[in-house]
Amino acid sequence: MTASARAAPVLTPQRVGALRRRLLAWYDVEGGEFPWRAARDPYAALVAAVCSQQTQMARVLPLWERWMAAFPTLAGAAVADDANALRVWGGAGYPRRALSIVGTARVCVREHGGALPRDEVALLALPGVGPFTAAIVRCFGWGDDAAAIDTNVVRVLGRVVHGDLQPARETSGAVLAATARRLLPPGDAGRWNPALMDYGARVCTPRPRCEACVVATVCAARPRFARGERAEPLRRQPAYAGSDREWRGRILRVLRASDGALGGEELLARVGAAPGDAARVRALVAALAREGFVTVERAGRVVLGGAACGELGARDGGAAV
Repeated sequence: MTASARAAPVLTPQRVGALRRRLLAWYDVEGGEFPWRAARDPYAALVAAVCSQQTQMARVLPLWERWMAAFPTLAGAAVADDANALRVWGGAGYPRRALSIVGTARVCVREHGGALPRDEVALLALPGVGPFTAAIVRCFGWGDDAAAIDTNVVRVLGRVVHGDLQPARETSGAVLAATARRLLPPGDAGRWNPALMDYGARVCTPRPRCEACVVATVCAARPRFARGERAEPLRRQPAYAGSDREWRGRILRVLRASDGALGGEELLARVGAAPGDAARVRALVAALAREGFVTVERAGRVVLGGAACGELGARDGGAAV
């Protein structure tokens, strides 16, 4: 039964206060320390948010550090060569995110005086920026009261407030957004957002650690878990081995390691394509070229990087940043 089918829980001032106090106290002791959380640098916050999209937190920090070392400012990212940006991104996955950062930087230079806008609507118009990324930029970059909702926050709010065991499937986005706004402590988003994200990553996990939960006594889902109910797993991602994603990764990895363009046959050999794979690899190269990751030159030679990718975006909503 979903939250919409049950009586809506009441967020009284007392319950709101209890949730805020307990989760913030937990965060002050247990929360992770990441450089972008205290930097008050909108660009650093943007890079962190984009790096976290569909990526586990253990991989976000080294990726963020690598990117910031190569392109420490928005202006530097705006003049970055696409191929260089893809090389810096390396094998972190979902490489369109690298082009989204570069595309956003170019738009900011062209339309916003070389700075990330503070306004939510303007942020949402940037390449690859959705509600989560915009909230992270506003919260950590500008210190604004913006509620950031990622997969971990969905799990915490959907369970604690609405009693759903698998909120990603059961709790509506509109309900979660309203709940996040109601719970956000005015003037303290910089602690509250990461408190929820870290709590969802470490305590209110897909298989929750209810015995360690500091809000168990006010959690609407706790009685259901105590009765032995379990959260139904979300649908698993398709197998990576042998998929188009794996082949695309191979192609980009080979081109990142190359000093220049590769002829078609040489590219096929370097990616380890058997004779029966040739048509598939050529089709994937064509798709990568349409998306701006590679350029197919005359005589079929392929080189990393393509047209400016100002319209490319990645799914918004990442790990705990």
